[in-house]
Amino acid sequence: MKTPLLMMVLAAACFAAPEIIHTIDAPDTGIIGLGYGNGSLWMVDGTTEFAYQVDPADGTVQNSWYCANTSKVPTGVTFASNTVYIAMVTPGTGTLGYAYRYTTDGTYISMFSLDC
Repeated sequence: MKTPLLMMVLAAACFAAPEIIHTIDAPDTGIIGLGYGNGSLWMVDGTTEFAYQVDPADGTVQNSWYCANTSKVPTGVTFASNTVYIAMVTPGTGTLGYAYRYTTDGTYISMFSLDC
């Protein structure tokens, strides 16, 4: 008897309408990547080429830095092991991607190729 009830509860949860519980304003107009880690939202803007650390509670910018590379543009961001990873590609190629590693204060660490 427990299995059918559990299946009904899971089915109901799957069809429940999504609910927005909180919104914040983006710090820039061309945000193209969003990650979460270390209690912060991490964003990157594909137009201005700025990376942002944002407080998810109220949207205040805690830190930002210019992450431009003369031949590549940012396309995404993630956070892992106390490191901010920003994906960048050469415009018009769709490939030739690289991940640039930064500390949480925006200091460049290194980069590596994402091409397989």
